[in-house]
Amino acid sequence: MSLERLEADVDMGPQGNGRLAIGLTVLAALAVLAWQTMEPGKFRSLTWVLLGFSAFRMLLLRVRSRYSGSDLIDRGSE
Repeated sequence: MSLERLEADVDMGPQGNGRLAIGLTVLAALAVLAWQTMEPGKFRSLTWVLLGFSAFRMLLLRVRSRYSGSDLIDRGSE
């Protein structure tokens, strides 16, 4: 696969899946590093909770941005 085709398949814009995939990959890599390098205990658990919260927030904002133009979100303003 050529680089030009790869760039055409991955949308790096604000609404694209490319940024989300990269962000979740970075969080997953940080979680693996925390698991391998930190001793079991409070700090490793706290790190996992914070990384999980960040991933959840990223996914939640992605879903919210998909439906921001629809009637589902605008009903609350009536």
